[in-house]
Amino acid sequence: MGRIRKIKDANSLIKNYGWLLQKPNDKYFTNGNPLYIEVGSGKGDFIIQSAINNPSNNYIGIEKDQTIVLKILRKIDSLSIKPTNLFIINDDAKNLLIWFKKHSISKIYLNFSDPWPKKRHEKYRLTSKYFLDIYHELLIGGKLVEFKTDNQGLYEYSLESLKSSKHFNITYKTENLYLDKNEILNNVQTEYEKKFIALNEPIYKITFQS
Repeated sequence: MGRIRKIKDANSLIKNYGWLLQKPNDKYFTNGNPLYIEVGSGKGDFIIQSAINNPSNNYIGIEKDQTIVLKILRKIDSLSIKPTNLFIINDDAKNLLIWFKKHSISKIYLNFSDPWPKKRHEKYRLTSKYFLDIYHELLIGGKLVEFKTDNQGLYEYSLESLKSSKHFNITYKTENLYLDKNEILNNVQTEYEKKFIALNEPIYKITFQS
């Protein structure tokens, strides 16, 4: 989808926004509502719209690129009515266990993650054993992870990774999400998803449960 042009001083600019969590804290929200997180939030369309659609849930988006985080924060700031159930974290997914208590998350979203196609980069794939073990520690028992991608190779890799996992069972899978009318009823599109749909590209989806 093209390279993101870096914004000068993004590191300092993002700290001016109240939706940025700047350090780990056990009390992100005080309302006791279920916590949903998106690992790799892109430009923020999905996590922002999800928070707006579901005010009784809490949402946190995790994104490591500071320029992209700044774009998300600016997007939230531009809203006429700003969601009070949303925060953003600027960090790498490998640090999730620093930010969140074990068994504190109700759902994890993995939307159009980097496929890291080279074998030597397997450990960076967000459905590798390394990350599946982290998700298992974070999720409340019986809760779900939803994974969407346009990349067939990553989809197939994720199926194999999940089949060998001791912690997860696949509850749903499809090689063309938009052919399943029931599944797309409450589907929230990401900015990448919109582009792929416009190009008539299939969207792969897997839902798996701890």
